[in-house]
Amino acid sequence: MSASAKNIVELCAVASDSTTSRRMLASSAKIAEISSVVEAYDLKSLWQRLTVSHDSLPDICVLYRDDSHVIELLGRIRSTPTLETLPVIIVTPQATAEDVMHAMERDADDYLVTPLVPQQLRERAHGILARRRNPSPFEAALLRGKKYIRSGEFEKAGEAFDEALQIKPTSTSALFYAGLAFEMQGDITQAEELYKEAVQHRLNLLANQRLCAIYFKQKRYQEMQPLIEILAKYVPLPASWLCLAAIHHLQSGKAGEAAKKLRQAHRAWVADPKADSYTPLDHLIQAIQTSNANPEIISVCASVCIEFERNRKLVERLDFKERVVLGSLATQVQRYSEARFFLNKALDLAPNEEARKQIHAQLAKLYKTAGVDRLAREHARIVKEA
Repeated sequence: MSASAKNIVELCAVASDSTTSRRMLASSAKIAEISSVVEAYDLKSLWQRLTVSHDSLPDICVLYRDDSHVIELLGRIRSTPTLETLPVIIVTPQATAEDVMHAMERDADDYLVTPLVPQQLRERAHGILARRRNPSPFEAALLRGKKYIRSGEFEKAGEAFDEALQIKPTSTSALFYAGLAFEMQGDITQAEELYKEAVQHRLNLLANQRLCAIYFKQKRYQEMQPLIEILAKYVPLPASWLCLAAIHHLQSGKAGEAAKKLRQAHRAWVADPKADSYTPLDHLIQAIQTSNANPEIISVCASVCIEFERNRKLVERLDFKERVVLGSLATQVQRYSEARFFLNKALDLAPNEEARKQIHAQLAKLYKTAGVDRLAREHARIVKEA
C-alpha cells in the first residue's frame, strides 16, 4: 500500500494545555500513522496556527478535553467562516454523556474516550475525511442545515434538515436540529413536536434540555419532572430546574430525593458566578417548613449554611434579604454560629436604620436562644436606643 493510499490525511494537529496529554495524542497519532505529519500545540498556539499562520490548514484536529477551554476553542472554530468545516475529533478522559454532549453540540465530528486506541483513531479520522470529501446526501443536508443555523438563516436551515429527514426519518440529530430551527423562528409548537420525536427514538440529551426549557418558560412543571430525572444523571442542570424537582419529590413524600435535588441546586448556583439571586433559598425554606423535621432536609440546610460560612466569597453574592433569610434558616436548623454570621453580614447591606434595628432584634433573640446573655443584652440595648 502506498503512502498516499494509506495516509489520506497529510497533516494532523493535536492540542491540549496539558503537556502529558499533548504527548499522548501525538504519540497515538504517529503510531496510528494517521497522517504524514503530526503537529502538537497548546490551545492558544493552535488557535494562532489556524488563524495567523500562512501555512496550509491541518486536514484534521484532535483536541484533548482537559477542561472547558477545549469546548470554547471548538466553538470558535465552528464560528469562523474559514475554519467552520475543519474536521475535529474530541478525546475525553471520561465516558460520560456530559462530555459527549458538550462536544457534539459544538459540532465536533466525533469523540473518543481514553485510553486511546491508535487503530480506532485512524479509522475515525480517515472515515471523517472520506465523508467530508464525498458526503452522503443525508450528511450533506445535515452539514448545510448546521451552517445555516450558525449564520442565522433559520428558514433555510429548516428546509435542509427536512431534506435530511426525508432520507433518515428517525435520525435524532436531524430531528433535534430541525426542532432548533423552528424554535429559533418562534414556532415553539413545531419545535416541541420534533424534540419529542427525537427523544422517543433514542436518548437525546440536547432535545431533552430544549424540551425542559420550553416547559419551564411555559410553567409546565409537571411535564418537566421525568426529563429532569433523566438529565440529572448525565449533565449539570440549572438550579431553578433542580429546585422544581425537589419540591415535586417533597410533595410526593420523598424527602430523601428532595434533599438530594436541593443539594444539587445549591451546587449549581455555586458553580454559576453569573447567577443574580440565590435560587434555592425559597425552596430550602419551604422544605424545612413542610418536611416535619426530616433529618435529610435538616442536613442539607445545615450543610448549605456551613458552606456559606466557610466560603465567605459566596456570601458577597447575596443581597440583604437573602442574608437575613439564611440567618433565619440557620437558626431553624440550630446552626447558631452560621445564623450570627449571616445576620452580621446583613448589617453590612442594611438599607436604612429600621432594617438595622430589625437585624439587631434578631441577633438579640438568637444570642438569648444560644445562651449568650451578655451579647443578647447588648443587641437589645441597641434596639432600645435606636
